[in-house]
Amino acid sequence: MAYGMGGGNRNYDPSLKGLPSNSFVGIDGELSDIEVADRTPDEGGPIMRSSWHVGRAVKPDNVPTKLRRTGPPVSRAKLLDVNAQTGSLDLVCQTFKDIVEEFEPDVHQFFPMTYYNSKGTEVIGEGYFMVICQRISTLHETLCVPPLDERGRYLTPSIRQSPEYQASDKTLDKKVFSSEKIGSHHMWRDLKSPRECMFSNALGERLIAANLSGLVYRTYEEA
Repeated sequence: MAYGMGGGNRNYDPSLKGLPSNSFVGIDGELSDIEVADRTPDEGGPIMRSSWHVGRAVKPDNVPTKLRRTGPPVSRAKLLDVNAQTGSLDLVCQTFKDIVEEFEPDVHQFFPMTYYNSKGTEVIGEGYFMVICQRISTLHETLCVPPLDERGRYLTPSIRQSPEYQASDKTLDKKVFSSEKIGSHHMWRDLKSPRECMFSNALGERLIAANLSGLVYRTYEEA
């Protein structure tokens, strides 16, 4: 099977109302200023200047090194091992980095980060801003339900508006990945379905076994 992984908010003080966002704000730079190094078009969607989460490396020039975490203090909302700061799994701990590099050394980018409290006065931890640097097409061409569109994309339910789809049994939907296309890759962004961070079965199982706080995942059929 293949894994789609992300970072989530959990392990908070139950006395807190709702789940605080605990977003990170740059102290010596902004994550929004990071630029993709190579924006050459391919068969996937458009690659914008700040499209860090499409499987392309970024320029190191504007990457901050210090981040301030908003929200309640770590005594009430602990610092997670894995965070989704910019809508994707991108702030990770040392253990996560070490495991990934066992499988794919010198492939992906990990920029060291020092995390500070909400006032920016106290260090609360360290980690890495991770950029996945593999952008490949791995969806199975014939087994996805509903079928891939004419451009080879698996469209989300909100995009599929055809009468046929509206009348169909949506519980049958499934996204299937091709073992042949995945090959020896272990962490990637799919060209035609780039919203998730994708992981091979072997790497996914290792990360889950590490019991990292904040890690969320789903499994996909692989054939």
